[in-house]
Amino acid sequence: MANTKQITVELPPYLSIKQYTELQQLPDTESSLQKSLYILSTLTGISIDELQYWDLDSIKTLHSVAEGLIEPSNDFYPLIEYNGTLYGYSHITQQSLGEYIDLETLSKDINENLHKICAILYRPVKHHKFDNFSFQLKHHLKVVNNAEVANVFDGYVIEDYDSDTRNSVQDIFYDFPVSVILGALSFFLLTASQYLTSIAYSDNQQKKQMNQKILTSLLANIGGGGALSTASLKPTYYLLPEMQELPI
Repeated sequence: MANTKQITVELPPYLSIKQYTELQQLPDTESSLQKSLYILSTLTGISIDELQYWDLDSIKTLHSVAEGLIEPSNDFYPLIEYNGTLYGYSHITQQSLGEYIDLETLSKDINENLHKICAILYRPVKHHKFDNFSFQLKHHLKVVNNAEVANVFDGYVIEDYDSDTRNSVQDIFYDFPVSVILGALSFFLLTASQYLTSIAYSDNQQKKQMNQKILTSLLANIGGGGALSTASLKPTYYLLPEMQELPI
């Protein structure tokens, strides 16, 4: 009787930005089996050469388990704790011109720059109005779920945007859950579309023209040729449970 060897395989708890980026580089011409090997190698760290020695049933079984990771939902959370630091989402009405410009530039290649975009949209909270936080665990992140204010975005202030600071911290977001940043981008798409409508009636013509030009380009990059449309994930727009309408 042939000897059998039992192998313990550890799958990650969630799909990270780095893993998601690597999966986007898989050529469309690969066969379904080659795709499975590439996906499993990316998620487990086991080389494709080693996986090729596995029996087909084992590959199929492991791939079926991994499917839940490679098709994550888009989840939006305004306040999260990541690596021991409380981060807040940068709402479009509070963003600076520098943020718009860098987001527009980086969104021209979302798959390559997703960790950099994450470092723009999520920045450390400087201070907040909440007495205490109640957290729930989502994708190994602590997510704030008791921000009891009419508009949660008015309840905290994040660090001012600086491109040099972003360059120095962006690599830590390679391990950030991709479902959370994709959810944040989906939320950004919806709020930016509404914001474009609101600034169309602005009295400040210079601001209106600049913002419209940048935001229109940014939305085209994200919604037209970016990861949200080219990946298998479909953009879904999320509102906070306590909100009845978008806080524009």
